[in-house]
Amino acid sequence: MWRKKTIAMMMVAITVLFSVGCASSSENSSEGRLATPLNDNQEVVQQSEATFPKTITHLSGETVIAHRPIKIATPYIAFVDYLAVLDVYPVAGQGIGTINQNFPNLSKLLQGKEIIDLGMEVSMEKLLAANPDLIIAADDMIDKYDQLQQIAPTVILPQAGNWRETLIQLADMIGREGKAESVLAAFDKKSAAYKAKLAERGHETVLFAMYSGKEQFITWEWERFEPFYNGLGLKPVPGTEKGGPLTLEGLAVLNPDHIFVINNWQNPIQGGVSKALKDNEVWRSMEAVKKDQVYYLEDPSLPGPMALAKINGIEDIIQAMGH
Repeated sequence: MWRKKTIAMMMVAITVLFSVGCASSSENSSEGRLATPLNDNQEVVQQSEATFPKTITHLSGETVIAHRPIKIATPYIAFVDYLAVLDVYPVAGQGIGTINQNFPNLSKLLQGKEIIDLGMEVSMEKLLAANPDLIIAADDMIDKYDQLQQIAPTVILPQAGNWRETLIQLADMIGREGKAESVLAAFDKKSAAYKAKLAERGHETVLFAMYSGKEQFITWEWERFEPFYNGLGLKPVPGTEKGGPLTLEGLAVLNPDHIFVINNWQNPIQGGVSKALKDNEVWRSMEAVKKDQVYYLEDPSLPGPMALAKINGIEDIIQAMGH
């Protein structure tokens, strides 16, 4: 899951596109997903109101936000994710229908929320009709900044910035700084615990890939999986630093100990990669296949720059490798 070049990669190779800790940073369990956050209470609202007005410096200059925004719109699909992690839901967002059909983790958080779908090709008419008091856009709309500013105060952020920094930036502009801190603290606590649990597997190589059919795979640069390689102490496969297309024969030469196959939702493979290749001798010769260490990830957002993808990703990894 970007746009034009970035969104195209996200949608095809999922160069994007998402859990959330509760307001008190409590957890369901040491290995469960982060608890669904509580709504703002009156004290939190009063505290956040006290920080406004504030001036936000961004890619198109400076924007003054006079009051804590209530009606937020985002014509960038990834920012829907960040807002949901902060337990804030936009009045309008890009690709809501796409999210509900193809991104199960974020879709669960959006259930029951009334959000205007701006479409993948953002409708300026729908954005105007949403009557937002703040627009959070990505730099692919930087040429429309003046037009967006006529609708509501607008902030322009990078499409694929560091997910932690982006979460903090969004939290600051909407008065949810404390929420961001609690989410990241809970994430770091779990990461440390999971890293210790996976330490005995630290010598085993791990590859994240997507099967595109016809014995072809897609991989990504290591940076996309930094919370897993560094955060969980997983060992990347040497020679795959920059990612890119990979044939089945090339994958067999790399011969990783563990393979995470990410759902290719735009080009689904009937029965999945394991069924499609079950009679292929090259596939069956690999260590990960022989040891039943090929794992399927239903949500395709893992390689993207979204917060929920990273937060839920550590749960998927520990469930697969932590036994």
